Amino acid sequence: MRQVRRRGALAAIVAGLLVSGSLLTPVFGQIDSALTVRMREVSFDSSGRTRVIVSVSGAAVAGSTLSASNFEVTESGQRVEELEVEQLFASQAQAVAVALLMDESGSTRGEPIVAAQQAASDFVRTLPEGVRIAVISFADDAILRQDFTTDRDAVITAIESLELQPGTALYDAVELAADRLVQSQADAQRNIVIFSDGNDFGSEATLGEVTQRLKEINTPVTTVLLQGRGVDPAAMRALAAAEPGGQFISVADPEQVQAAFDAVAQAISSQYVLTYVSDDVESSELSIEVTASASGFSVSDTSVVLNNRIEVVPPPPRAAPGPFLPFLASPLGFAIGIMAAFIGVLLFFIVLLVSPAEKRTEKLLARRLRLYSKGEKKTKEYRESAGVFGGSGVAKRVIGIAERIPRPKDFDVKMQKELDRAGWPMRSTEFILTQVGGALVLSILAAALFRNVFIAVMLGITGFLLPRIALSIKVQKRTSTFLGQLPDTLQLLAGSLSAGYGFMQALDTVTKEAAPPTSSEFARVLSETRLGMPMEEAMDAMAERIESEDFKWVVLAINIQRQVGGNLAALLTTVANTLREREQVRRQIKVLSAEGRLSAIILIVLPFALFGYLSLINPEYIGELTGATIGRIAIAGALVLIGVGSVWMRKIIKIDV
Repeated sequence: MRQVRRRGALAAIVAGLLVSGSLLTPVFGQIDSALTVRMREVSFDSSGRTRVIVSVSGAAVAGSTLSASNFEVTESGQRVEELEVEQLFASQAQAVAVALLMDESGSTRGEPIVAAQQAASDFVRTLPEGVRIAVISFADDAILRQDFTTDRDAVITAIESLELQPGTALYDAVELAADRLVQSQADAQRNIVIFSDGNDFGSEATLGEVTQRLKEINTPVTTVLLQGRGVDPAAMRALAAAEPGGQFISVADPEQVQAAFDAVAQAISSQYVLTYVSDDVESSELSIEVTASASGFSVSDTSVVLNNRIEVVPPPPRAAPGPFLPFLASPLGFAIGIMAAFIGVLLFFIVLLVSPAEKRTEKLLARRLRLYSKGEKKTKEYRESAGVFGGSGVAKRVIGIAERIPRPKDFDVKMQKELDRAGWPMRSTEFILTQVGGALVLSILAAALFRNVFIAVMLGITGFLLPRIALSIKVQKRTSTFLGQLPDTLQLLAGSLSAGYGFMQALDTVTKEAAPPTSSEFARVLSETRLGMPMEEAMDAMAERIESEDFKWVVLAINIQRQVGGNLAALLTTVANTLREREQVRRQIKVLSAEGRLSAIILIVLPFALFGYLSLINPEYIGELTGATIGRIAIAGALVLIGVGSVWMRKIIKIDV
């Protein structure tokens, strides 16, 4: 009986050698072939575009990138024109998932399993970074060693943790891989790579069931078979042939396993997306042939697919619009148009810059005011009171139209008060026109640069609010400067009164010696008094403009002291010392809260700065946010939260003294 077994084994070895001489060499020759092309997927969209994904491998394309000149596509015998080609991983048109099935049966003990682990690890490192990889081992049972991930270290650790066991549940492993691909990688291009050195033993699934499952989920299989005694490659061939794009690789030596996995890695990594437009919507089936050429080699692959195109009716060509007046298209008409544009711009600036006739009345009034004021200085103040835009005819007409627009009650009074507090020589109407102009300019610039309505609206709102923000900052800064100068101002008033000056003379001394804004505010009080306003009312108006409790108490003390009599100089000296101490405390608090204020500024400005930066360097990326409804809702919610946070932080860092 033992002799019969030996003879049978000898016959099997002889048959194996014959088969390896006639079959294995050509099959392994696929690894070393100069050029191979396989069609992986054909899809259509509603615009009539056809997308074909092909895998190109071989020594002829190693380390090189192919272009449209390397491909030729024919559809139903007709050559396709205007073919677009891009790499699958460069275009990110589709994710790629690979299920790696490793045989850990006892028959792979020794050199085969070591060579397979090393080759599989190198295979994982070679694949592009975005490829998702899962590891499934099979012996007497199929085990998911590592679910799909892009973490290469985790995958390699799973490969190195294989444990040799009896049995070869190959079909169960394929069934498990198919289940994981469908459940977690529905949106990806699915691939299965199998390494084994024997036939299936112990699987609950059958070959017919798993091949039918592979067809249902459209997943090609690449099999790497390490030939041994009594190995029948029929099952591995059937798995590779179950779905177009599959590949069967048979090697006779463990040293060739590395080359086999390298070929598989190249076939997965070197994929291209071929896109073209076709108007064939009548044929029920399409025969698509892809020919790849590189380094003097040319190979083809053909696939017959169902025609799922939707008929697309191209829009009629639009005729180019002709000139409104044909005469203007001639050289003479062009010259006349340039001349007319120049004259129009010149007239506009003449109207804008030349003062109207009523300016004479203003000059006469200014000349009369010199009798009651300090000459040219008062004339300048009067001119400023007319507003920064009030000197031209066009500006006067625009302001006149804007003033007729209905506004809330006391709006102009409150706005003018804010402008006076900031020291800006503007009228409320001029300030509103500045806000509207800022909104229009920024929105037009945003529409021209980004071509996005949402960004244009947001920047328009920003342009409208920027003047208001600048006004608030100016008011706060000017008030702070005035309060910082107030103790020295009161000391100067007290010194002048002690030297024998009257109160009006003391105010005149302040206007000459003090720095702005103190000098300008007291000069206004002095001018109003000279024009007939009572001193108490002029001082009260100044206190309302400053809106400081400290200065209101100072004005109240001055008015009472002027009415009831007493030593005003001593009172002002006492008040000056008190305010100086309060200012020291205020500055200490400002220093201590500087970190909080800086943090608040950074937190508020950073989102807008980052949004603007990304809009400039990558508008498409920002377009994903601003172009979707959920993105706009998120932006609106973020703006609300930023506003709430700004108010909250302001309450925290603002300390009243």
